[in-house]
Amino acid sequence: MKISVIIPVFNVEPYIRKCLDSVLNQTYNNLEVIVINDGSTDNSGKICDEYAEGDRRVRVFHKENAGVTAARNAGIEAASGDYLAFADSDDYLELDMYEKLYAACKENNADMAVCNYNLVYDNRSIAKYSKMRNETANVHADVYGYFCKYCACPKPNNYIWTRLYKTEIIKKSGVRFENYKLGDDTLFNFKLLPHIRKAAFISDGLYNYFQRSCSNVHTVANKENLASVYADTFDAAANYYRENNFTDFLDVLPIHAFTRMRSVFFYSHLAGMSEEKIFENIMNGFKNREIFNFLTGAAR
Repeated sequence: MKISVIIPVFNVEPYIRKCLDSVLNQTYNNLEVIVINDGSTDNSGKICDEYAEGDRRVRVFHKENAGVTAARNAGIEAASGDYLAFADSDDYLELDMYEKLYAACKENNADMAVCNYNLVYDNRSIAKYSKMRNETANVHADVYGYFCKYCACPKPNNYIWTRLYKTEIIKKSGVRFENYKLGDDTLFNFKLLPHIRKAAFISDGLYNYFQRSCSNVHTVANKENLASVYADTFDAAANYYRENNFTDFLDVLPIHAFTRMRSVFFYSHLAGMSEEKIFENIMNGFKNREIFNFLTGAAR
């Protein structure tokens, strides 16, 4: 079975080699590495071409800058693998990540496998940040329980890059990334979840999430009201469930609202924001928004 790995690239010259090396040196080597160079103005594109010349598994697409959302969607359309994964170009993987995720999918007949991740800083790291266990979950058997245990857990793990998906699930669902300043990856997962039958979880920290001050998360957190940004993605998920009559998922919107508030705290702290400023942003960003009604119990 072939795994397609989609990597959007934009001005990450200091990091891209480490990322690509960690993907290409995987113990599971039946890979298709789709690199979308999103109009980089540094040497990122040239480095990616260099890797493509040296390894036939690498396919590089150069396009005008249109943002990470468009880059990921372009990668999905280009993917030919049986399974699909995403990686961010400034992060890196443990070398057995895809071997273990594929094994979890195969052994459990799962549509999606999810691993733990490590938070990595310049001078320290936090291993297995999301504290996951080795287990499986039938999503539709207990949607409320699934959301409580896996989406609203104390340490967030709603990311696309900790997951291996069956490609046919994504392509048949029609779910794609939407152009939000932040949270488009989490929104993708929440929209895809009604189409997932069974998920497998593994406790190993296999993805290394590097924290750099100039990353998109830190940039947006310091320029925007994150609460307002996440209120937008909450609306998008809620509307998707309504439009498709996913009743069980509508019932867990209060839990979903909690996950969005928790993400505001999580990323605001990563960006070094004070508690006072975080609360101020939440009050202003959620004011008169649907998410506020679900958090306060006013929604019906």
